[in-house]
Order: sequence, then C-alpha cells, then structure tokens
Amino acid sequence: MEHSRTADRLRHGAFLGAVLVLVCASGPLNAQEVYKSVDADGHVVYSDRAGSKNAPKTAVHVEAPDPAEAARLAKEQEILKAEDLQRTRQQTLDANSKAREDHAKQVACDNARNYYYRLKDSNRIYQRDPDGNRVFYSDSEADALRERARRAMTAACGS
Repeated sequence: MEHSRTADRLRHGAFLGAVLVLVCASGPLNAQEVYKSVDADGHVVYSDRAGSKNAPKTAVHVEAPDPAEAARLAKEQEILKAEDLQRTRQQTLDANSKAREDHAKQVACDNARNYYYRLKDSNRIYQRDPDGNRVFYSDSEADALRERARRAMTAACGS
C-alpha cells in the first residue's frame, strides 16, 4: 500500500514536472475559455468542449511558473524517486533475508523431527565406540535421549 502511494506521488510529480517544463518553454499564456463539469465519480473535469448545451464556461488564467521553483520541484522529484528506489531495494533485501531465515528454521525443524522419530521408532538405541562396535544404551538412557530429542524438536518446530 505504501509502495502504491509512493508510485502515485511519483507519477503525479512527473506529470507536474512535464507540465511545468511545457509551460516554461511556451512563455506566458493567455486566458482561455474552458468548460467545467463534474463526472459520475464526482471528479471535476475541465475541457475545451462542452459536455452539455448548458455547461458553464470558465476562464482559466495561467501564469508562467518561476523557473527556480520548477527546478526545485524537479530536484525534489529526483530525491523522492531515489528514496523510493532505495526503499524498494531494502524491502527486497529484507524479504530475501527472511526467506533464507525461514528456510534455515524449516531445515532445523525437519532435522530435529526426523531425529526424534528415528529414536522414538527404534527398539534399541546405540552409539559406536572408537573401534566401531555398537554400545547399546540402557532403557532409562534411551528414554532420556528420546525426551531430549522431543524437547529439541519442540524448540525447533514450535510445537
């Protein structure tokens, strides 16, 4: 939503900048008669053609803008554009960082869950000694190992 508002401001500013450049280049303008009406959405519309036979004419007087103000507005638009670009880049970096973090958490959860279920489903749990022989845990040691694995899974997965 914030990005949408910024984009709208940039488009509006670009339009104003283009109008200012055109007005500055053309010199002072004379007053012209235009027709003012309100559309179905309630927006005021100015046109050189009448929307109906009894549409009121309105005189619009346009003064040449100050070139210094036009330059200031153009610079302001460039600054806004640069800030928006920087904000977009930062949001992309943050989103990528969060995705990597979420992936790492999911991998840790999957590993902890797999380890717990492997221990839970094993009848006898063992470890290897330096010679490569199996050394079996007692029932109480195996139960304690399973409980530690369950707690690690709960901590990694959150449930």
